[in-house]
Amino acid sequence: MRSDLAPAAAEPSRRLASLRQVLLRSAAVVAVLQFGLTLGVAKFQLFPQVEALQIGLNAQLANTIAHSTQRALTRPMAAVQAAVHPLGANGTPVAALNSAMLQHLADSNDAAESVYTLNRTGHVTALAYPRAHAPGMPARGSTGSRLALDLSQSEIFRSPDRGQVRISPIFLSSVSDQPMLAITGPLSGGGLLVMELGLARLGQVHNGPEMADGMQVLIVDSNGQIIADRDGTKARQSAMLPIEAMRQLEAAGAGVVSLDEARWFASTAHISVAALDWRVVVMRPEALVYQPVFAIVWVSTVSTVLVLGVAMWLFMWITRKFSHATETLTEDARLLEQGHIPAPRQFRIKELDALDRSLRSMAHNLLQRETLLKQSNAVLEARVQERTQHLLQANAELEAAMHQLQATQAELVQAGKMAALGSMVAGVAHEMNTPIGNARLAASSMVFMAQQLREIVGSGKVTRADITRCTQDFEDGAALIDKSLERAADLVRSFKQVAVDQSSNRYRSFVLNEIIHENQILLSPRLSRENVVLTTRAPDTVEMSGYPGAIGQVLTNLIENAVVHGYAHARGGEIWIDVERIGAERVRIAVRDRGCGIPQANLGRIFDPFFTSRMGQGGSGLGLAIVYKLVTQSLAGSITVASAEGQGTTFTVELPLRAPEIESEPG
Repeated sequence: MRSDLAPAAAEPSRRLASLRQVLLRSAAVVAVLQFGLTLGVAKFQLFPQVEALQIGLNAQLANTIAHSTQRALTRPMAAVQAAVHPLGANGTPVAALNSAMLQHLADSNDAAESVYTLNRTGHVTALAYPRAHAPGMPARGSTGSRLALDLSQSEIFRSPDRGQVRISPIFLSSVSDQPMLAITGPLSGGGLLVMELGLARLGQVHNGPEMADGMQVLIVDSNGQIIADRDGTKARQSAMLPIEAMRQLEAAGAGVVSLDEARWFASTAHISVAALDWRVVVMRPEALVYQPVFAIVWVSTVSTVLVLGVAMWLFMWITRKFSHATETLTEDARLLEQGHIPAPRQFRIKELDALDRSLRSMAHNLLQRETLLKQSNAVLEARVQERTQHLLQANAELEAAMHQLQATQAELVQAGKMAALGSMVAGVAHEMNTPIGNARLAASSMVFMAQQLREIVGSGKVTRADITRCTQDFEDGAALIDKSLERAADLVRSFKQVAVDQSSNRYRSFVLNEIIHENQILLSPRLSRENVVLTTRAPDTVEMSGYPGAIGQVLTNLIENAVVHGYAHARGGEIWIDVERIGAERVRIAVRDRGCGIPQANLGRIFDPFFTSRMGQGGSGLGLAIVYKLVTQSLAGSITVASAEGQGTTFTVELPLRAPEIESEPG
């Protein structure tokens, strides 16, 4: 292959990445996207789902604990309600009550800390502790120290509702030496059966498998005071839930609250037993709730990193082969660019092998096409030279024809000018016949009258009347001769001025109205024969500098065009010439008629040379072409036409008051 297939100039070098770099960057982007997708799924899908699930579990657990607590309170109330009648039957004294029944009440209720009776004076008459009581409670067998204890001033004894089974508010028990909740029932004779319930036992009434580590279960009153919890720590410390957390839980039943400088997912359930207004609050630490999600994110991230690490290793291993293959193809392409066909290659990848074969086939095709192109270029150059010779010959012939056409056009224009002057001469000659004939008639009459006067004078019979009559006849004849000669002199002067202007085309200053008047005088015979009236409306003060002969020729041709074409089928008509100043530098001349008008199809061609609608009837088609050339070139103006069939035609010529002076003669 020829080396001239290579491009003349290489493109500017750019810093491009290799295939391996592109693949590694793609793998890194995939890793970042995967990590971002995992975080997005965790934040916008897993976190809300876990939060909703945890709140639901907390609410379910709170309801379960609330029911267990209610049972832990209602069962002792029922037991006390059932025991008040046997204990007080048949008027048995309080001191002799059956201690076995009190022991049974203490042992059969999980939350009971002590069961005792009070007589009508408020002294302890009998006392029983549960056999399996909590550590720290008075040991069984030490009840004797509590008998006869005076509780007459305690709240449970002085309560106005002691006449019925009820639950007392929390109080510090003198029997157990701890905050207690008491269930009391009236005994006959004014006594009172009291079952004290330990708050710590209330916090432990439900300790199922769903009670996970770190979970808090609180029983609070309507003021947020913690009554009981799982280990009793907060109850012993008289801790309280924050007011904001209480309001949120009362309003929504669940939410995220802050307690002990930590955030908790909390749900609440109401405990309604007797006059108590308590709530069970189940709380799980926020960190503990999110721990599974964080574990999922961590596992997903680690697995993604591992997978992408393996993938990047595979990419590097695969791209090493691709890079070697692409480098080989690049080197082959460079050799092809320099005009050499490299040796065949063997690739293990089908697509790359097909690409290599395609490059070689393309190189052979380019070589063949280059050969064909050179042959075609040689043939084309020969044809171009041949056509060039033909074009040069045709151009020479065309140029000669153009020169001949221009000469012919100049001759026709000059012939048109001479024809116009000839028509003027004929008209002037016709017009001068009348004043000259009148002058000759008057002169002949004066000769005849002079002969008669001589005969009268010779006869000697001259009278005053004869002399007066002859004198009057001489005066009338002389006046007629003078008027006729003046008319002839005007015609000769106008013709002379127009002929000089149109033949010499001198640049001079003139009054536009005088040029119009002179041409009107010369055209008057023609207009009279055609019964056409020419009316001029022009100010007397329009002074111009330019070529008056060209203006006269323009007006003559426009008037002739109106007579020949506008009133060709009419018996006379009227033509108007209106002159109007446009600002301080230009003038507008409008030549208007009410003739037959110009067809719309011909309006765009009326200024073309040799275009005429009277072909074969004496029309040359040069009149308006001459007008257009004189207006646009010699007079540096413009001309437009407006016409409608049956309504007449108006030619509007706009000229500068001072036309530019040209070296060669116009027109």
